[in-house]
Amino acid sequence: MPETNDHLNNQVMDSATNGTSLKLADTTDFDWDQAGFVTSGTPAKDIEEAFGEPLTKESRYTASPVLFVFLKGGKVAKAVRIVPDAFFGADAKKKYGRDVVLTPPEGQKGFLNWRE
Repeated sequence: MPETNDHLNNQVMDSATNGTSLKLADTTDFDWDQAGFVTSGTPAKDIEEAFGEPLTKESRYTASPVLFVFLKGGKVAKAVRIVPDAFFGADAKKKYGRDVVLTPPEGQKGFLNWRE
């Protein structure tokens, strides 16, 4: 089930606010080999299709603006609620490797793209 991680959440907030890039692997202290995210309102069936588990008991995920999903060996290792609503839906429900960087669109603050 989703959990909070103040360190990760604060790092994401700082990156979005300051318009700086953030290598996701540098912000975590747990083992994972793939990560992705969903936005609030994503149906549980779509989350399960993307990551192998619905991750919510409700029909849609609504506990925070964004849910980061970390996988290890194809299984969900952690799901972390993220408060900053700084992500584009086009990047959602995809799996990214440990080299993924959350990076702002050129010259902009407030939003972050997932890029490998």
